[in-house]
Amino acid sequence: MELYIDFGKGRDTENKALFDRLAKRKAEIEATFGESLEWQRLDAIRASRIRKTIPGTGYKDDDSRWPEVQQRMVDAMIRLEQASRPELARLAG
Repeated sequence: MELYIDFGKGRDTENKALFDRLAKRKAEIEATFGESLEWQRLDAIRASRIRKTIPGTGYKDDDSRWPEVQQRMVDAMIRLEQASRPELARLAG
């Protein structure tokens, strides 16, 4: 589950600038999210991402657990949206 930052072709600088601005608020975002996140600037490509790996979500995992795993993924995405929304709104302001 991730927030993928990519404004599109030719906007590499904007992608990295947004990531850097969010990264400055890493502590607040992670506090609201409730746990640590993986902050990947991905300097070799135009995009960046902030993600959370959720164990047990691979294709080879027990498919009888998929409803539980799906709920964990949805919960994490909601928390990431709630944690990042104020920061993104501040940047758009």
